[in-house]
Amino acid sequence: MKQLLSLLLLFQPLLLLAPVALSQQEEWVEVTENAVGDRFLVNQSSLQTRENFVWYWEYRDFREPNNAFLEIEFEAPVYGVMMYQSVDCTTKIARLRRLTIFGEDREVLQRFDYGEEGSLSQPAPGSSARTVLQYVCSQTAG
Repeated sequence: MKQLLSLLLLFQPLLLLAPVALSQQEEWVEVTENAVGDRFLVNQSSLQTRENFVWYWEYRDFREPNNAFLEIEFEAPVYGVMMYQSVDCTTKIARLRRLTIFGEDREVLQRFDYGEEGSLSQPAPGSSARTVLQYVCSQTAG
């Protein structure tokens, strides 16, 4: 028992730092919020430049259910989506690579892996999606 207590005291500083280390692995940054209160976040630590593209994770947190966002018919109310995308920063054309659909309380409803077959989009200037692309591209410019 004494040895266990000694070990706990020895490693206590490391145990206190563990949550900080975990939170630094994924750095979600809110990039913008639209007029209806939907939030658009980017995982800062996921940004990677490959060839002429930036790859990243984005999370869209919908204040109200937003099934209209999806290109497919979906029965359950959608309160959020997490997307893995690649974007050409010159043309501002993004390809959806992976998609996770969330219900209330961040319950995972469905996951899709599109790979090279994901849909292409070019968000309109001034839109929240375009603001995210501009942010992502500005973070990797250099």
